[in-house]
Amino acid sequence: MPSKNDFRTTATIQTLKHRAEIIKSVRHFFDERGFLEVETPILSHDIVVDRHLEPIPVSGDFVKVPATLGKNLWLQTSPEFAMKRVLASGADCIYQITKAFRGGESGERHNPEFTMLEWYRVGDDQSSGMALLSNFVQDILNCQPARTISYR
Repeated sequence: MPSKNDFRTTATIQTLKHRAEIIKSVRHFFDERGFLEVETPILSHDIVVDRHLEPIPVSGDFVKVPATLGKNLWLQTSPEFAMKRVLASGADCIYQITKAFRGGESGERHNPEFTMLEWYRVGDDQSSGMALLSNFVQDILNCQPARTISYR
């Protein structure tokens, strides 16, 4: 285990290269299906309404924008709301690889900052969403097609 004075990352160069290859594969998967990669804001004036997620506040005084003085901004817990605004503006299929932040969770492997992949495609129903996810897992993780079952 590195000492607290060790400047090196905890991830090995091999792990960082592997992560970069996965991200490249994810982009290729969505790009070849006609998805548009988007980037939405990480800071928001609004908080998530999911009562099980704890957003992390950032002081508007720190940001030093007059409209934010004395107010909190929030690090996004998910890009969902901002991405749905992009859909409402006319996009039909989008994806994003982004940072997300969640406080209040705990565990040996919990980190309040993490990378998240989220995508949306207008017109997809449950079956086409499951098919896309199965194709994604096959391509990215080299798995067998998902077996679908119903609650019935």
